[in-house]
Amino acid sequence: MVKMARFNISISSEIMNKVDKYKGFTKLTRSGFILKALENYFPEVETKIFEDKKREAVDGILKIREEIGPVLEGWDSTAEIKKLRDTRWAGNKRWQNTQK
Repeated sequence: MVKMARFNISISSEIMNKVDKYKGFTKLTRSGFILKALENYFPEVETKIFEDKKREAVDGILKIREEIGPVLEGWDSTAEIKKLRDTRWAGNKRWQNTQK
């Protein structure tokens, strides 16, 4: 059995009236209705947290890109990949078999 904690909240009478109205439709107590509402809100908050962290990560990547950009000026990534492919995988028979 889950141990339930008690706490007091203050809400407007308008919201309380809605809770009382909708709890009747759902056959829940006030506490049950508010608990369900909170449980349904958690994924929205978790998504917001995830999106904020993702945005921070992208901003960090862009900052690093700006900092190292001058160092990489003139660097040809496609040529580097071709060089790796031609040297690193050139002797790999499995790689050669997939290219036929």
